[in-house]
Amino acid sequence: MTTLLAPLSPASASAVVGESWTLRFRTVDELGHATGAVTPLLAVVLPDGSASVPVAGADTSIGDWVVRIVLTQAGRWTAHVSTPEDALDMAVYAVGPTSPSGMPTVNDVALYLGANAGTWSQVQLAEVLAGERDAQRAKCGERANYPDALRQALLRRCARALAMRRMPLAVNFGDAESGGSLVLPGRDPEVRRLEAPYRRLVVG
Repeated sequence: MTTLLAPLSPASASAVVGESWTLRFRTVDELGHATGAVTPLLAVVLPDGSASVPVAGADTSIGDWVVRIVLTQAGRWTAHVSTPEDALDMAVYAVGPTSPSGMPTVNDVALYLGANAGTWSQVQLAEVLAGERDAQRAKCGERANYPDALRQALLRRCARALAMRRMPLAVNFGDAESGGSLVLPGRDPEVRRLEAPYRRLVVG
């Protein structure tokens, strides 16, 4: 008898280190009827590239299986579920808390600015970093894990803030070739794009 697999949990997910990743799936015959005739095996690959020993799912009812995996590492976990005739793959991305040393620094801002970094003092860079970090926190809140998207948005915030310091009126004055002056927008579209999934909803 052919035993096929049908996923009962999402093929992809996000979680926090320390949580359990719950995988649910069903074994069915060629007619689509649930069957417990074959026990599926599950193998997991951890973010560090190591692989777990294949384990059998726990049968919660006829043909319905569940496996719970404690996420001990930050990064991408994959699971491969198989029967002799079928297989399916699932993945989860686990995030852990960002340590103080992992937060953006003045040196990160300087690297982001590239050749323009030398036109600003360390004190000025530190002031802008602190101010823009506060502005970002007001929009996106604080979280244990500081994702790369917020990091890139903060560095761009700093670069824009420094550029705006040279234009106190936020006006890019034109010339004979470029035409009239241009009032710069108050919000950076790239910052908004990067921060959009993390912005707090304002109610009322």
